[in-house]
Amino acid sequence: MKRLCIAVIMLATLASCRSRQHPVEVYVGPAMESEAQPRVEKIAVLATATSLNDSEDPDKLAPRTMERLLIQELDQRRDYKFIAPSLVNHVIEQKQWEDRYQKFLRSYAVTDKIDTVFLGELSTELGADAVLIQVVDLWQKDEVDISENATPATYVGATVTIVGAKDGAILFRASDEDYLEGARSETADRSLVTSGSGAVYSDLGEKVHRAPPFDDVALKVARALASSLPVR
Repeated sequence: MKRLCIAVIMLATLASCRSRQHPVEVYVGPAMESEAQPRVEKIAVLATATSLNDSEDPDKLAPRTMERLLIQELDQRRDYKFIAPSLVNHVIEQKQWEDRYQKFLRSYAVTDKIDTVFLGELSTELGADAVLIQVVDLWQKDEVDISENATPATYVGATVTIVGAKDGAILFRASDEDYLEGARSETADRSLVTSGSGAVYSDLGEKVHRAPPFDDVALKVARALASSLPVR
């Protein structure tokens, strides 16, 4: 009986780990509650920033992908009025604020601090109550070498923060990390084409055992972040 109880506890623990809630962390400030006055309704979505270094994302694929997918998911919401990054960029270009904007995003991604002067000027031009900033902080693939018995996986993580237009105070923040595993690779199942000397020309099972595409995991993260905004 004791062994049975221990087994049940272990299974429950494993199930809990696998069913971790998404987003992983959520903070909702009083200004974002449904009864709050004045209401936060018009939110400018800024370009997605990144805290990744060049070796983690040399082609800058992460911010472009996460921005596209987040906008796609925010478009499903009808309780807020979102100002798209394309319109924000149009205002930035008109005001010739490109350098200030990029500095603002880079500084926020690294330090988590807001340039309230620039935020106020930009929010006034956009007529926004608040701005939304997304930062990508995890973008990783664990591929499997042909000599390994292992499972490839792809990991993506991002944080969405909404700050007030007047003072840069945090009104809402959600962070999420997710992953997908590919097919497990066993060396006995690999179909290698080799030369007489043992050099590998090709691996016929390469696509089967690769880590999943970034888009598949990024969509899960973007969907969790967008849906976590409190309903108005």
